[in-house]
Amino acid sequence: MQAFKRFLFREIVFTATLSLAAYVLFSTLLSEYYLPVFWILLGLIATLTAIFHYSIVQIQEKQPGRFSTRFMMITGIKMMVYLVFITVYAFMYTENAAKFLISFLTLYLLYTIFEVILIVRYFKNLRKK
Repeated sequence: MQAFKRFLFREIVFTATLSLAAYVLFSTLLSEYYLPVFWILLGLIATLTAIFHYSIVQIQEKQPGRFSTRFMMITGIKMMVYLVFITVYAFMYTENAAKFLISFLTLYLLYTIFEVILIVRYFKNLRKK
């Protein structure tokens, strides 16, 4: 559980940093690309990343032999949630779909890189013990 607490703290700092950067960018250089739904998108991706990481830590601690299967299942569920959210928004607000998709993909890539780096560190620390 200590590993998840460290991750959660780092994710909160990462999210706050991204929020500040987004606020500055959308207030200045990228003001024409701002969508109010951006903050919901940021919250959704941050929340799902935390839930996903918590699940990974729990699986590794309780059932390390089933890690690969559960990891793929959780990843698939996460992707389906993202796909539903993207599809619903794109069909409801077709005029903003391109801006939304660019925002989503940018956040998705940033959080994926962040998460992968911390997962790799977590598993390296497990091997050292």
